[in-house]
Amino acid sequence: MKKKFVYIGLVLIAAAILVYSCSKGYNTPPSGYNPGTAGTGVMASVTIQNMAFIPDTLSIKTGTTVTWSNMDEVTHTVVELNGMFSSGNIAPGQTYSYSFPAAGTFTYHCTIHPMMKTGVVIVSN
Repeated sequence: MKKKFVYIGLVLIAAAILVYSCSKGYNTPPSGYNPGTAGTGVMASVTIQNMAFIPDTLSIKTGTTVTWSNMDEVTHTVVELNGMFSSGNIAPGQTYSYSFPAAGTFTYHCTIHPMMKTGVVIVSN
């Protein structure tokens, strides 16, 4: 009987830790966050950190190369919803780049972590 209570206690503690770790602000941008806009330059960047794409919306010009940098401690992917681009696995500390040849709105996500908010790249001429 005593062992049963110990096991129940351990399960409750594990559940509490899981709930706490899952509520630590994932997909919440850091304070001072501003959505990114790339002007006439040819490069822009998105940071993957705290299980979020930062910025989650990026406005760029046609021909701009966007580089995603994984600053998390876990592997992520960057996959456009219509198959325009797909990074494969991006290990912690690694990057993925894609050049946008045409105007449009491109929504992407991490296939490994479906709970992450999607990101958007808005490309104009």
